[in-house]
Amino acid sequence: MEQEFFFPPPSLPTLHIARVLLDNKRDFLLDYAIPEALEKEIVLGTHVRVPFKKGFGKGIVVDILEKQTSALKPILCRENKELLVPQNILKLCKWIADYYCSPLISALRTALPDSIRATIKPKEDLLLSLPTHLDPLYIQSKIKRSKKEKEALDFLKKWQPAWLSELPKKTGISRNIWKNLLRKGLIVGLSQKKEEIYFPIVPDHSAPKSLTEEQSHAVRLIEEEMHKGLPQPILLFGVTGSGKTEVYMQTIEKCLTQKKQVLLLVPEISLTPQLLERIKARFTAQGASIGCWHSRISRSEKATLWYDILHGKIDILVGTRSALFAPFPVLGLIIVDEEHESSFKQEESPRYHGRDVAVMRARLEGALIILGSATPSLESYYNAISGKYKLIELRKRVEERKLPSVSIIDLRKRKRKLSQQEKKGTGFFLKPEELVSEELKEAIEKRLERKEQIILYINHRGYSSSLQCSDCGYVLPCPNCSISLSFHKNLGILNCHLCNYSTSVPSFCPTCRAVGAFKFLGSGTEKVEEAIQQMFSSARVLRMDSDTMKKKGAMERALRAFGERQFDILVGTQMVSKGLDFPHVSLVGIVSIDGLLHLPDFRASEKSFQQLLQVSGRSGRGSVEGEVFVQTRTPYHPAIQFARHHDYLGFVDQELEFRKTLFYPPFCRAILIRFIGNPEEKVKFMAEAFTKEIKEALKDSNAIVGEPTQAPIAKIKGKYHYQLFIRCQKVMEISQKLKKLIFVKESEMGINIRLDVDPQDLLK
Repeated sequence: MEQEFFFPPPSLPTLHIARVLLDNKRDFLLDYAIPEALEKEIVLGTHVRVPFKKGFGKGIVVDILEKQTSALKPILCRENKELLVPQNILKLCKWIADYYCSPLISALRTALPDSIRATIKPKEDLLLSLPTHLDPLYIQSKIKRSKKEKEALDFLKKWQPAWLSELPKKTGISRNIWKNLLRKGLIVGLSQKKEEIYFPIVPDHSAPKSLTEEQSHAVRLIEEEMHKGLPQPILLFGVTGSGKTEVYMQTIEKCLTQKKQVLLLVPEISLTPQLLERIKARFTAQGASIGCWHSRISRSEKATLWYDILHGKIDILVGTRSALFAPFPVLGLIIVDEEHESSFKQEESPRYHGRDVAVMRARLEGALIILGSATPSLESYYNAISGKYKLIELRKRVEERKLPSVSIIDLRKRKRKLSQQEKKGTGFFLKPEELVSEELKEAIEKRLERKEQIILYINHRGYSSSLQCSDCGYVLPCPNCSISLSFHKNLGILNCHLCNYSTSVPSFCPTCRAVGAFKFLGSGTEKVEEAIQQMFSSARVLRMDSDTMKKKGAMERALRAFGERQFDILVGTQMVSKGLDFPHVSLVGIVSIDGLLHLPDFRASEKSFQQLLQVSGRSGRGSVEGEVFVQTRTPYHPAIQFARHHDYLGFVDQELEFRKTLFYPPFCRAILIRFIGNPEEKVKFMAEAFTKEIKEALKDSNAIVGEPTQAPIAKIKGKYHYQLFIRCQKVMEISQKLKKLIFVKESEMGINIRLDVDPQDLLK
């Protein structure tokens, strides 16, 4: 009998499985086998190339499964061998995706922008100088009659060496001229990596300052918390001028002695030049390496800085919101300056709040976080009084300086005597007293006589907020948005501050055809600047708003000029309220705050109070006592009255009682869902239909789901907006249910659905 043999089928190799998040608009997770050759290279956060459809795709390894026998396709190779997403950043991104109800890919793209994903190319430049030995006759024969080349050589003789990229702007001599000189051998160029100078050094600020008793106590408490294994978040609540910055500096110094890194977050780099200068001056002298991260640095600079941070070459990073994702290997301290600022909130997906994500990152990495503000957000203060955060207070200004006195000017009592010509004219006629009350005018005159400085604040840029026909009352609207067009006199245009649509001023009313019947309503920075120049012709006036500060470095130059007393009066929007310390400013005039007070947003009162207190705090920061004048038509509004007495605690008590009664944050968590599209009937119908599904999905979650309503600004950039407001106690549970529901339904509904957890702005 013939013997039978059994041959088992060949066994498949046993390999680890990598779960790869592919670059896509939505989360697209696929499993791939890790080849034996790449077994040691593929770890969490690795950037890989994988087979996908008929070609290949790129993605990040977000999970590695235990060894399994599988017939999965293998990973092809590592895509960018230098790029490795640190596990702490990957973990933070997963939390952001879950909490803020966004795709994980959106969070990773925020943490790793394209400039970092791409292969790094260090920025190089040519450092130009003159050859050591060159015959003057030879030089003369080469340049002949070229005046520009001679000017270039003369400049280089005086200022060599110099960077090629900077010379055209500095000298007005084109890049081609410099290249011609290189080709002729009249100058030499050395290719080098260019070091970026992020902000200037001010030696006067480099030495540590002596601390007040309150500051010393604050530093001791912070140091105690720093040595704990799991430090508690700290809210540093200090009145304006109380020396919070010096507390930051001393704390940073103590963190550096522990060989740990520091992350300092600011609302906007351009608005806090003085803070940056002090840090650079103080810690460069101590041998610390300092980086600066913001949207204005180039792609190559950002990539270089990211890898420097990853390899532990940066000790202190100063940056805006996106600096949160810097890959520090040993992060010891996070400071969020002006933590109440709404600019820490991201407006695109993922719509995270930088302050809250900073708190979570500190918790995940065992780092200490300090939230600093003179007007803390209600959420942060509530966390402090309820024991979630440690509260440290600085109640007095340094050097026993007094808080400025605040006078309220009731604009309702002022008598207006306008002739018929002024009421019905071209709208360009302006009486300065319409904007600046007699009391404020007299106060400005006194300061100008004493050679002191003044800051005037108004919460609107441009000349007027709207253009109205005095015959029929028609107000010119933006064709794309549900707001009126603002008039910008210097440019001679009407402009929409939402979609940036602009047009010329019409010669007649499009409704009643009346010619020259327009009048300009409301006031902006341009009108205030014009009024001040008419009233005080000899005064040097500087205007600061987003119209005048567009160019790179304009903000820094303007603030430096004002600090050096090249200007007497600074007129501006909220830009003038942040991070400014001018010892010669003794008067602050708030021309108007009413527009901000009455917005249809439950945070309107809080934001107005913060703005009032912050801009008031710019006064009296030197040896001269400060004074503040607030012009308003609602003088008895709680925000104004509490700000008048610098009574933050009184305002908070009343506002918390109001929020508790209505079950608003911080007593709950809020979620705002926006339905955006065209036509309006479809958006409204879809919002109502989807709300029913949301209520069904959340019926067992104790969430309070409202009804869909038209947004306060119903139309923005040509699309209609409806919104749904949800309140709950536990966001994570609600977010997961909404995430599944929205991502499936959005494509079916044919409209855009925008979900915002912890919204800071209910208007747009």
